[in-house]
Amino acid sequence: MFLFGLIIIKTDNKRVFTRFKNTRAVEIQSRTIISSSQATAMPEMKVLVLGLPRTGTQSLADALAHLSISPVYHMREVSKNAHQDLWISAIADNLPASAPADPWPRDRWDALLSAFAAVSDFPASLFPTALAAAYPDCAIIHTTRDFESWEASMRDTLIHAHHHRDPDRRSPMEGLANAYHVACWGDDFDKNGRAYFEEHHDEVRRLKKHGKRFLEFRPGDGWKPLCEFLGVEVPDIPFPRSDDWVEYKKQIKRERQERAEGQ
Repeated sequence: MFLFGLIIIKTDNKRVFTRFKNTRAVEIQSRTIISSSQATAMPEMKVLVLGLPRTGTQSLADALAHLSISPVYHMREVSKNAHQDLWISAIADNLPASAPADPWPRDRWDALLSAFAAVSDFPASLFPTALAAAYPDCAIIHTTRDFESWEASMRDTLIHAHHHRDPDRRSPMEGLANAYHVACWGDDFDKNGRAYFEEHHDEVRRLKKHGKRFLEFRPGDGWKPLCEFLGVEVPDIPFPRSDDWVEYKKQIKRERQERAEGQ
């Protein structure tokens, strides 16, 4: 897996990210997420959706919520809970899965996830092996699609956004985005995107060989295989079709059309 490592240096209240190899990231200050009294009321983790972004993870998260498996920790929860620095620390400590620098025990993951009944999408799906070990009784769902369609979708969303940031409008997610773009494909999606896709796919599939309850799920599969896997009735509503990136993709399409017309 393409983990290139990160070091975080604070200068004038700004974080600067620098790549390094074979060196542990500097310690990042952690936060207390929940009190011990709150923990008793938290839901039990039931489902780990471990597919990559742009494989239907948001739609599946919404489907799980319809089936009363909620709340679901999706990328949208990171900024809501101010978890960015904790996830950066998780990347530094737990990746690559083959040689983690400082593997987290269950209580470290609980600091992020104990308020949730399921996870879906990045950043949680960066850690298939670690989360499956931390939550051994969970059902595992691997959302996937063919590489070519995934690559195209990534280029129109996460990759485009990463390379076309507005310097005057800094996002609170920028530091975490920098971290996972480096950790996954060495910040070079063109060169390393396919290799990471295949390695992640293989890592998740190995969990099935370890006896985990496992479902491979593709966009368009709908309610039936999901409900059969979870042992629940099929609801009489359309399967969710959710995508936070819809407007962003429309904007990119308009920009491409304008460039083509100007040539």
